[in-house]
Amino acid sequence: MKYALILSILLAGCAGGPSSKKAIEADPAAGVEISNQDFAKKKPIAYTPGQDHYDAKGKGDNVLLSESANNASAAEMKEILAGKDPLAVMMASCYDRDYQRAFGIAEAIFNTHLKLPTYWNQVATCYLLQGNERKALLFYNKAIEVSPDYVPALNNIGVIYGKNQQDQKAQVALQRALKNGQFTRTPRYNQAHLLLNYGLADKSLPIFQGLSNEAPNDVEVRIGLANSFAVLARWEEAWEQFSLVPDKLRRRSDVGLNMSLAAYRLGKKELAKDLLSATEAEGLAKRYANELKRVIGD
Repeated sequence: MKYALILSILLAGCAGGPSSKKAIEADPAAGVEISNQDFAKKKPIAYTPGQDHYDAKGKGDNVLLSESANNASAAEMKEILAGKDPLAVMMASCYDRDYQRAFGIAEAIFNTHLKLPTYWNQVATCYLLQGNERKALLFYNKAIEVSPDYVPALNNIGVIYGKNQQDQKAQVALQRALKNGQFTRTPRYNQAHLLLNYGLADKSLPIFQGLSNEAPNDVEVRIGLANSFAVLARWEEAWEQFSLVPDKLRRRSDVGLNMSLAAYRLGKKELAKDLLSATEAEGLAKRYANELKRVIGD
C-alpha cells in the first residue's frame, strides 16, 4: 500500500508496504517532549492560502506532482536547493536528508514564519523523514492550530495514522482534507488506497478513475486501478492496466500478486507462474503469495 505525503511548496511521497489490521494501542503523539521555545513569537508573516503550491514541470505522468516532489527530477531538486525561498530550501534539504541544514533554516526563520501553517507542516515532515512520527504528528497538529483547514497537514496526519493501522483516524483526517478545494489530489489518492486496503474496490475504483483522467500516464494510479479491477474480478480490465506497468515494478507485491492472478483467470497459466515466482513478497503479502501458489500451482 502506498500513501502520498504533502510537504507543501516541496512535497514528497511516502510509501508503505501492505499493512496489518492489528490494532495499535499507543497514540503516535504520546510521550513527546517539547519546550516553550518551539512556540515563541516575533513579528510573523501573514499566511495567504494558495501560496504554497509547488510549480512542478510534469507533463501528466504523475497526478500528484503539483502536490508532491516524490517524482521531481534531480535537476529540479538541485535548482530548488540553490534558490532563495527559505521554506523551499528547508524542505528540499529535508528531502535530501540534510537535516542539519534544514533545521538550521527552520530555527533562523522561526520568528517570522510561525503564523504560516506551511512552516509547521514542513518542520513536521522533516521529523517524519527522520523517522520521528510522534514529534511529526505534534507539529502537523500545530499547523492545523494555525490554520484549521490546512489540507497538507490534515493529509499528512492521515498518512501517519494509516501507516500505523489506525484507519478510522486516518479516514477522519482525509475526509477533513477533502472538504477543502486545495491539494485535493493527494487526499483522494490516499483515501482510495485506504478503501482498497479494506477491499472496498467499488468505492476506490471511481477515485482512481478520476485521478487517471487527470494524469493518464501515472503508473501508481494505474496500479491502483488494476488492483481495484482485480478485487472486483474484472480480470480483462485489470490485465489491461497491469500490462502497462513497467517490468521493473512487477516484482512489487502490490503489482505482481494480483497481476499473476489476473493472468491465471484469463487462461495464461504459465505466465501467471512466472509473474508469481518473480514477485517479492513479505509479511501478509507472503501469505497471499502462498495462497496463490496453491491456486495457480508451482
